Amino acid sequence: MADAGVERASAYLEHGSAMLLVDPVLPPPGDDLDRFQRAIARDLERLAGPVHVLLTRADDPRDSRALAAMTGAGIWTAGRPEPPGIRAIPTADAGEVGLWSREHAALMPGRALPAPGTAMAALPARVVIPSVGPMRGA
Repeated sequence: MADAGVERASAYLEHGSAMLLVDPVLPPPGDDLDRFQRAIARDLERLAGPVHVLLTRADDPRDSRALAAMTGAGIWTAGRPEPPGIRAIPTADAGEVGLWSREHAALMPGRALPAPGTAMAALPARVVIPSVGPMRGA
């Protein structure tokens, strides 16, 4: 479940012709939302591949249903086969996974910071994209 007052973040990745939307959050109604919708429509046409909405926490769906309706995407949660190029990494929280993209060397840990000595911490990430922010190290 989402924490009140916590700033949310989401990620957008392209894997070949696939569009990946991780822990999606829509901008508020108005100009930002209009620009976002136009950009997604352009990318859908340009990529012409599958769209996946990925959740690091099944109990925090954010705007996943709205994005799935907008894009025709399926919604992925832990326990199902990952989309090509993505690997789910267990975290200390049984209800959460981190997501790893080898192609982008990107780690999307959800709310869990990679702890030293864990599978997430051992990944050669060039970028870490948390689903909440701002995040602080331990």
